[in-house]
Amino acid sequence: MTLPPHPCDLCGLPARFETIEPGISGKPLRFCCQGCKMVYALLAEAADPLHPQAFRDTDLFRQCQSAGIIPRTETDLETPHPPEQPRPNDDQPPLHQITADIRISGMWCPACAWIIEASVRNVSGIHHATCNFSTDRVHFGYDPVQTSPDRVVRTIETLGFKAVLPDQNFQSREKRNAFIRFGICAFLTLNVMMLSLALYSGFFTQLTPADIQKIAWPVFLMTTAVMLYGGKPIFQKAWYGLHGGAAGMEVLVGMGTLSTYAYSVFNFWQGSIHVYFDTSAMLITLVLLGKLIESNAKDRVQADLENFLALAPRKVRRCSPVYPQGHYETIDLLSSGDVFIMADDEIAAADGIVLSGTGEVDMSSLTGEALPVFKKVGDTILSGCKILNGRLMVQATAVGDDSTLGQMIRVMEKALNRKTPLEGKTDSILRWFVPGILLLAVITGTGWYLSGKPAGESLIRAITVMVISCPCALGIAIPLVRVAGISIAGKKGILVRDFSAFEKAASITTFVFDKTGTLTTGRWSLMKIICPGYYGIPDKENRILAYAAALEKESNHFIATEIRDRARMMEIDVPEAETIRDLGRGIEGRIDGISVKIGSPSWISAEPLDQMAQPLPWQDNGPSQTSRILMHIDDQLAAIFVFGDTIRPTSDGVLTALRKMGKEIVMISGDETNAVRSVADQLGIDIRHAGLTPLDKADIIQRLGQQNGRRVAMVGDGINDAPALATADLAIAVHSGYSLGQAVADITLMRQDPIQLLEFLSLSSHVNRNIDQNLWFAFIYNLISIPVAMSGLLNPLVAVSAMLLSSLSVTGNTLRLIRKEKQPIPSSV
Repeated sequence: MTLPPHPCDLCGLPARFETIEPGISGKPLRFCCQGCKMVYALLAEAADPLHPQAFRDTDLFRQCQSAGIIPRTETDLETPHPPEQPRPNDDQPPLHQITADIRISGMWCPACAWIIEASVRNVSGIHHATCNFSTDRVHFGYDPVQTSPDRVVRTIETLGFKAVLPDQNFQSREKRNAFIRFGICAFLTLNVMMLSLALYSGFFTQLTPADIQKIAWPVFLMTTAVMLYGGKPIFQKAWYGLHGGAAGMEVLVGMGTLSTYAYSVFNFWQGSIHVYFDTSAMLITLVLLGKLIESNAKDRVQADLENFLALAPRKVRRCSPVYPQGHYETIDLLSSGDVFIMADDEIAAADGIVLSGTGEVDMSSLTGEALPVFKKVGDTILSGCKILNGRLMVQATAVGDDSTLGQMIRVMEKALNRKTPLEGKTDSILRWFVPGILLLAVITGTGWYLSGKPAGESLIRAITVMVISCPCALGIAIPLVRVAGISIAGKKGILVRDFSAFEKAASITTFVFDKTGTLTTGRWSLMKIICPGYYGIPDKENRILAYAAALEKESNHFIATEIRDRARMMEIDVPEAETIRDLGRGIEGRIDGISVKIGSPSWISAEPLDQMAQPLPWQDNGPSQTSRILMHIDDQLAAIFVFGDTIRPTSDGVLTALRKMGKEIVMISGDETNAVRSVADQLGIDIRHAGLTPLDKADIIQRLGQQNGRRVAMVGDGINDAPALATADLAIAVHSGYSLGQAVADITLMRQDPIQLLEFLSLSSHVNRNIDQNLWFAFIYNLISIPVAMSGLLNPLVAVSAMLLSSLSVTGNTLRLIRKEKQPIPSSV
């Protein structure tokens, strides 16, 4: 016997899709379709939520049915709701597709996002659409022949929401205006060129002054329109550049076109046919065309970076006594310690700890990890990650600028604004470049005039020198690659703090690795507590663990975290410690009037551990490594904490790849000799140092750097490696939860995987090569083109075309870097 399906708790139709959600009263509810589920989400957001069955008697319920959001009959359920359209393959986007983003205000909950998404998908010409409630954005792909973003905006506004172009779409409006400006100027310039051909016929046939005026007047008027309308942005930038002492390409083009125009106007009033209005108009039009193409190319370079900076959510479902199931509020109201809820497709608003629930989370935007990560109670959530499926209740530990995403955005913005020494040199060259070119143009024109050339021809040759030089190519050679390099690295989960790290990586000869948390997982587990002969306290093992947790209360080290977690798991009361002092290799303090010290064996005790009667599991030949931490109470050995760690799966392959590159490998650690030797032997590291303080590590880095011109990179977890990282030529941190804003590393590997080191070295090689290619091309181009222009072999139109192609070649070369880095980096690891 087949049981009838459970009715939908909202509309009463059969709940054939068995969608289950926690109800307002805590009882699970079932819905027949996505529409009913979304409408229920709207009801649940009310301060005094209405029960779904009571909602059926309201006018709003009937309006939802009329709008097709809630089905009327079972026939309406035959088609999935909402009508899904196939999403295009990212590798093969539909022909003529353009993507766009629109910012929306007035959304109350994810149900609003679903309604907007469904409505946008139904617009003719839309290939795909995704509305994200957390970020207040709808992202869609469209065919520009069939529709436009303005039509999408109107569609959204008919639903009662306000839709506006986001901040970056201000650039889209500017691009549209630039396209219109170019189109008008191109139309006028083509007419100027055609009429100029008729005017130039006067060199071969006799034209009367009246004929010249009839032809020249329209040419003069149209050229003047091009100069005023099309040349306005060029002349404005030229003026501001001169006024600010940073003259650029616009100064050269502006002076060239104005000189040609002024000379032509003078001859025009004299009735002469020696006018060059067509040259002035064409120079302006070609520059507008080049800048339009360059703008599109730059947008492609910056696309990944803009997508990353737009990750920050604007809303959060915060739980409170009034709304225990969560209520959407602006992100500014979320504080550390607050509890919020994440559901499908939502972005984490803050860093936090999962209190309840499970789900799969997409971490690719932060760490570059392609596979979803399963999260459960007790796991850490990072702001900016996206939950793919499931439901998590999270307690915020860091919000806003203190969260991981906030710190990453701040670090990336600083890296984008910080100039490298090489950029400083190119800036110095550019300051003298334009004045130098103007001087050469004057020398060229004067020289040709004194040699017997007519004034008009001499002027044209001087103008050719001005417009063929390309300071733009030199000026954007590094900044454009900087944006590309930092955004590509960020997409791979590598946070670049200092762009010069790319240059430094090329010269590194020695890599120094900290053991714990870098070559090993750093996920220490407390395997055993041994109390050899100390019986001064009752219930000694629990009390010793409580004392250790008290001393390690403020430390972020892996060992400290494991001790605290073990004490919390065993529900041990942790006393308050007095006068805690962190001494690098250990911590000491007073607890309940007793002097307690905990730290490495070499620091805390002179007694040889091998002489102790009780055997200890020091040397495990398997993948797990052991390390010992000792505790003294009143200067007497009270306990030995035995910890286990595991070598990262990719560590051996990474070290092998570095050796093939000819790099020297050194391992340093604050752990005891036996543990360090065990890891080093398994990884084939001959040079190893154990039992080091943070200052000892820095000293080793310094001594290595002083030997035979070595360039040293330090790879550490950034917790107790700060002095060593600061001393190294290249500082590389493996992210482990510390503050990104206070770290001293040049780059941070967010995925905590050594394989990212090889990815960075490969990327740095491509970035450095791209910069060298851009700079060499810019220098060689100017070195060849300027003398050729001075020789009189070119005219201004050819010159300005060459200048634009030079600038575009630098941009195109950077785009080639982006396309190359989208491919996975080959590795033998």
